[in-house]
Amino acid sequence: MHGTWNRTDIGELGRRLQRANGEVWLQQVKGDPYADLLRGHAEDPRPAQERVRALGPLWRSATGAWVTADHALAGELLGGTWPHRPLTDEEAHLPVHDAGLDGDAAHYERLRGQVREALAPEAVDAVCERVVGGLAAGFDLVTDLAEVVPVHLLAALGPAGADHRELSRACAAAGVVLDGLLCPQTLDTTRRAVAAVGRLRALLATPASGSGSGPGDAADASASQEAPLLLATAGVRTAARLITGAVLAVTDHPGEWARLADDPAHAALVVAEVLRHDPPVRIHPAVALADAQFAGQRVEAGERVVVLVAAANRDPEVFDEPDRFVTGRPAEALVPGLHHRVTLPFARAQAEAVLRALAAAGPRPRRSAGHLRSRRSPVTRHLLGCPLTTG
Repeated sequence: MHGTWNRTDIGELGRRLQRANGEVWLQQVKGDPYADLLRGHAEDPRPAQERVRALGPLWRSATGAWVTADHALAGELLGGTWPHRPLTDEEAHLPVHDAGLDGDAAHYERLRGQVREALAPEAVDAVCERVVGGLAAGFDLVTDLAEVVPVHLLAALGPAGADHRELSRACAAAGVVLDGLLCPQTLDTTRRAVAAVGRLRALLATPASGSGSGPGDAADASASQEAPLLLATAGVRTAARLITGAVLAVTDHPGEWARLADDPAHAALVVAEVLRHDPPVRIHPAVALADAQFAGQRVEAGERVVVLVAAANRDPEVFDEPDRFVTGRPAEALVPGLHHRVTLPFARAQAEAVLRALAAAGPRPRRSAGHLRSRRSPVTRHLLGCPLTTG
């Protein structure tokens, strides 16, 4: 039932978050590299990722989760053919069900088709060109561009007349849901996110949801709301993170910018390498629905299996010089499934369109100051701000 988290006792919620954070902290202090990653404090997570890799293709963390950084096994697990499910409200640290993150593969495949039909490439291009065209010579990559584009597109999927500013604020507050699946957030952040998810449901409700007279009308309205809600809670943050990664890739690599300026189609290759080199979703958890064998280890039903997507995409057994940004690699990046079947195509289309729009506007953006990254963000490594200039 929707709204369960809104009715959670604040004192109990605080104790739950504090207990979960303390358990992760304790395992990190004891040297568990997965717990180190979960805390989301390190500017560079690669040392902890490599410590996991050194422990074998599938290793059991003291947190209770089975963890892999192995490319081959990650591909098998992300392929979705083994019986598994997403985390539930009881297993995560933010409202999974209310945010639309508890469906199965078939559910998300249906939503992906809806989004594809509703957002034509021309519409994505138009929004990106308009936002890029409105940038000043000095702008913030995150707040002026990367977080603006997906909200504009989301508004096109919602009901006419939705309050754009309120939608943007709610998406920003709800954006911690992806990180909160695994990393307990502060009590204030969690309360704001829970309230924002509820507000997004109201903002994205179709007119029929307020005027329907029977259960069938309510069911139809709820179904039409599912794709916009998922994009609001998880898609906006994913898209913003991929856009920032793509823009910084051409900012930090002048050769890639030159190729993009010569051929706008090069944007697709840049984004493909960003998905490998700096993916917007770095850790993907699932829960086994039946006993299974992976890499010689027995995983029992109910146990958590976690793919370190970012680490698997830098597996030196698969990628030459994995820490270098090189477009056109023969091996493609691994990407997670489940709700990411919807949010990643949504994000990828925007990142490519933003690069094309920037190249058409010229000149190449440059960093004008250091970036600021969010704490407790192991899944998305969300950037709070990154000043750029074209002047």
